[in-house]
Amino acid sequence: MSKDHAEYRTDEQIAAEIDEMMRDIKAGKISEDEAERDAYFTDPANAEEVRELFARMEIIEALYKARQEAGLTQQQLADKMGTNRTYIAAVERGRKNISFSTLAKYAAACGKKVALL
Repeated sequence: MSKDHAEYRTDEQIAAEIDEMMRDIKAGKISEDEAERDAYFTDPANAEEVRELFARMEIIEALYKARQEAGLTQQQLADKMGTNRTYIAAVERGRKNISFSTLAKYAAACGKKVALL
C-alpha cells in the first residue's frame, strides 16, 4: 500500500498499527522525534493546547468506538449521513473539524446521542 492515508486503510490495519504503537510504548522504544514530542506535551507553556488536543482525541475515539459498536463500516456510516467515506476517515483521524450538528448526526447514525459529562 503506497498511500498512508486513513481512507486507504481498513479498520483492521489501523487497529494493528495502534496495537504495534502500544507495544513499542510499553517496551520503552522511543525515538528522538518522540522524545521531542514528549517534551512539548510536558512543557507547562503548552498545557492549554495539550488539554484541548486530548479532549479532541477523546471525542474522535468515542466516534470511532460508536461506529464499531454499531457494526458499521466507514462507507455504511457515510451513506447514512449522506456524505462520503473519505470525510468519515478524515474525521476519525482528527483531520476535520466538525460542527455540533455533524457530531449529533454521526452519533445518531450509530444509534447514539451526544452527551456532555
